[in-house]
Amino acid sequence: MKNLVLASILAGLTPVASADVTINEPWARATVPGQPVGAAYMKISSTSTARLLSAESDIAKEVQVHTMQNHEGVMKMREHGQLEISAGQTVELAPGGLHLMLMGLKKPLAAGDTLNVKLTFEDAKKVKSTAVVAVPVRPIGK
Repeated sequence: MKNLVLASILAGLTPVASADVTINEPWARATVPGQPVGAAYMKISSTSTARLLSAESDIAKEVQVHTMQNHEGVMKMREHGQLEISAGQTVELAPGGLHLMLMGLKKPLAAGDTLNVKLTFEDAKKVKSTAVVAVPVRPIGK
């Protein structure tokens, strides 16, 4: 297990305690002063069926999985709820689609900073595992 964790860290991946789920390419976009919300993005893969139950961060009062959908020509954002990750699949959280919504920011997200997001997963056997993901903040527009 130590080799898996070390190899994952060197590859820029974040392993979860169960070793079935891997988080890749996390990032967040900087916010402007006074902006109450932000977003974080990443790719989540699993070798077996898993579910993202919850997310939290010390920089926000609440973190929710949200989705963007085009409804009659108007983009609408809605809470998605728990996120299913099928075995052998990767779910991409990206601008314009699924993402982690950081609500009630305690301070602006500044380019160059890193925020931590704790993700709690459950596998098909109802075993829970967590990962704390270091999420680098990119400048606005990148």
